[in-house]
Amino acid sequence: MSLPGDAGQDQGGNLEASTLQFYPRDIDSFPAQKEEVASTAESNGAPENMVNQISNTDTEHFESPEEVMQALQGRL
Repeated sequence: MSLPGDAGQDQGGNLEASTLQFYPRDIDSFPAQKEEVASTAESNGAPENMVNQISNTDTEHFESPEEVMQALQGRL
C-alpha cells in the first residue's frame, strides 16, 4: 500500500494519524528503540522529514505506536 501525492494529509498539509501509523507499521514489538522506528518508517517509504523527526526525538525508545504519534504530531 502506498500513499501517493498528498494522501494522508489534512487541509493544512499536516500528516494525519492514519498516515503516522502507516509507516512504522512493521515494528514487531514495543518498546522499540527510536533507531528501529526510524529505520522501519524509512523502509516503508516514509517522508524524509518524518524519519528525521523520529531520529531527533528526545526519547531513546518508544513504549507504543501511540507514543510515536505523540512525538511526531505538531512537529511535521
